Amino acid sequence: MFFIFFIVFSDEREARRDFSISKANSYMEGFRIVNKKNGTDSWIITARRADFSRDETLAKLDSVTMDIKKEGAVLNADHGTYNMNTRDLGLEDNITIQIKDSVIHAKNLSWNPSHGILSAEGKVQMKGNKFTVEGEGLTATEDNKVTLMRNVKAIFY
Repeated sequence: MFFIFFIVFSDEREARRDFSISKANSYMEGFRIVNKKNGTDSWIITARRADFSRDETLAKLDSVTMDIKKEGAVLNADHGTYNMNTRDLGLEDNITIQIKDSVIHAKNLSWNPSHGILSAEGKVQMKGNKFTVEGEGLTATEDNKVTLMRNVKAIFY
């Protein structure tokens, strides 16, 4: 009987310790990263909140916006992950990308700034003033080349 009580008490103490450690991770409200190139803003990532990993290399983001100045594109997502070392950004949930007169919708998106590649694995839809294009899988490069990979359908009106 005493042995069972000790195990239960020990498990509760362990759970409390793990909870307090997870609460000790740092976070930041009003998270913002600005990348400058030749003295001007190249891109800006903002998030309502960023929760950092224990080693502070990863930030889990809520309500993410990325403004890419050169392309005039604005990305929005409900959630994302930013790697402080590699600067890779992963976005998920309700992703929209506004570029000039068109809007792209995707379920997930990853951006690798060192290679200049934006990619999505799932369904992607792009709507403009006189067209709709949808497909699965997307790759976009710095030279503004956008490729839809599979099951591509386009409607022009």
